[in-house]
Amino acid sequence: MAKIWLVEDDQNLANLTKVALAKKGYQVMVFYESLQVLAEAKKQKPDLILMDVMLPGQSGPETVTALRNDPNFRNIPVIFLTALLSTEESALGMTIDKVNYKTLGKPYDIKRLLEVVETSLIKK
Repeated sequence: MAKIWLVEDDQNLANLTKVALAKKGYQVMVFYESLQVLAEAKKQKPDLILMDVMLPGQSGPETVTALRNDPNFRNIPVIFLTALLSTEESALGMTIDKVNYKTLGKPYDIKRLLEVVETSLIKK
C-alpha cells in the first residue's frame, strides 16, 4: 500500500481527497501546514506527496525545495495542487529549481487526481 502525504490547508478539500485516496487503498497522512511536513520527514518518508502551493508559514514550493535538500526525498514524486493556475495552465506543470512537477488546478476532478497519482507512482 503506497503512503501518500497530502499537504492541504483547506480541511474540507483535504478530507474529500483523503477519503477518495483511501478508497483506492492508499495510506494517507494529512498535513495542514508545511512545517509539520518537515518535522515528519525526519521520522519517515512517503511514496508520493500532494502539495498545496499556498500554505501557512512556508509555501509548498519552499517546502519541496527543503525536502529535496535531503537525499532521501530527492526521488519522491510531488504533485502540486493550486488555485493559482487554471486547468489548462496547470497541465504545463510547475518548474522549481529546474525540476518540472505535475500540477493540478483547484478545484480538481477527483478522478483526474487519482489518474495522476497512479501514473506518478508507476513511474517512481
